[in-house]
Parts: sequence; C-alpha cells; structure tokens
Amino acid sequence: MTTNAPARFHWRAFVTLYVTLSFLLLAASGIVLYVAPPGRVANWSRWTLGTLDRSGWQALHTVFALLFVLAGAFHLWFNWRALWFYVRSRLAEGVRLRRELALAAAAVLTVAGLTLADLPPFGSVLDVGERAKESWSSRGGEPPVPHAELLTLERLAATTQIPLDRVLVNLEGAGVKGARPQVTIAALASAHGLTPQQVWERLEGRETPKEIPPGAGYGSKTVGEVCEQLEVPLDEGLARLRGRGIEASAGTPVKDLAQRLGKRPHDLVEILVGA
Repeated sequence: MTTNAPARFHWRAFVTLYVTLSFLLLAASGIVLYVAPPGRVANWSRWTLGTLDRSGWQALHTVFALLFVLAGAFHLWFNWRALWFYVRSRLAEGVRLRRELALAAAAVLTVAGLTLADLPPFGSVLDVGERAKESWSSRGGEPPVPHAELLTLERLAATTQIPLDRVLVNLEGAGVKGARPQVTIAALASAHGLTPQQVWERLEGRETPKEIPPGAGYGSKTVGEVCEQLEVPLDEGLARLRGRGIEASAGTPVKDLAQRLGKRPHDLVEILVGA
C-alpha cells in the first residue's frame, strides 16, 4: 500500500528562481527610475507609471535590491561546492591566461575611470539619464519653489510674493473649497482630486497659458517691460523666475539674463508668463 507523500520543497530551485525574477524586476524598476522625473517634479505633478508613483518605484527598487543581495548569498551557499571547484580550476588555468586576465582587469579599470571622470562613452550614460529627467521640467511640471506642495497657502504666498487674499479669492473662484491660510497645497490637491500643480494654476488665477506674440523684440527689453507688455504682474513673473532658480529684478535686461543662463530671450518670456 502506497501513500501520496507531499512533494519535497526544493529550496535551491526556489532561490534560483527568486534571484532570476528579482533581477527582472530590478532591471525594470532601474529603467523606470533612469528616465523618471526628479522628485520635486514627480511630487508636484503626481507623476505615475502604471499604478505606481516615483516613490513607489523607488521603494520597489531599493527593497528588491537588498533582497537580491541576500538571495544571492543563499545562492552561493547552496552551490558553494560547485563554485569552489570552478574557482580552483579557473585559478589553475589563470596561470596560462595571464594576458587575458591583464586585459580584463585593464578593461574594468578603464570603464570605472571613464565613468567616474564623466567621460564618453560611459559618462554619457549618466548625462542621457539626467537629460531625460530634466526634460520633465520643461513640460510645465516645475514647482515655483522646491517642495511647494508641502507649504501652507500662507507660507507659499509669502515665498512667491503673491498676496494671500488674492490666493484665497482665486482658489475660491476656481471652485477649490476649503482654502485657508494654514492648509497645504498637497491637502487641497488630495481633497479635490487635483495635482499640486493644478492647485497652483488655480491659485495663480491661470486657466490656460498666455499666448506670446512673436517678433516683439523681447531681447531689447527689461524683465519689467516684458511683464508690463504681456500684462503679467511683476511679482508673479519674478516669482516664476525664482521658482526656476533665476534671480532677476524689474530692471534686468532680458537679453543679458538669457546670455548668462545660456537660454533664448523667448525661453525667459515663457517662464515669465507661465507658459
């Protein structure tokens, strides 16, 4: 008489499969984080890919990287006999493979050196990733100040020099209820199903970006003159520039400012009007 004994659980196979699947997930999350927007932009625009935001992808990548290392250690432990035999045989062959070993070591040092020195082609990999991340900022997703979503309306108004009473009136007029001086942008966004960026646009009283008339000779004007010509309140225009890390005043020539920053005058005008 025979009994159906439960099948034995194979831990070695489990660890091998886990390492393989973890590697695939780490590769996917690494690619996502390579091109994802910076945290300040992702939080501001509530960026997501699939059902996960940037912090979710970061959490997955970090935890699975740690567990991947742990599973790799178990993998080595399960296979240490075969590994030790392989290492000994390779070491014996290494006596006959001196040129190959020297070339391999030189290749590793060269790749590491070029990467740390930020030289092509390997340093360019990081540059491509940075350009991909920063490209999100040019799509209108940059907050006026870092971590603006965490500021209260009162603090944000003071930081951007927009009168608090106008902030509250604009939000009320845009249908954003519950706007009080001590409430944060993030709380308002969550309560109304908006992104912090959308709350900011309503706070500014901006529904759609202003159209910039072409060929108006903006490079020959000062920041104040451009704001006056395009009917942009000067304090709002300067606040938008500060939000991009650009310090200027009403009398700053647009052309000089653009040359100093490596931009076109039209690029600065777009920032001033919030385009």
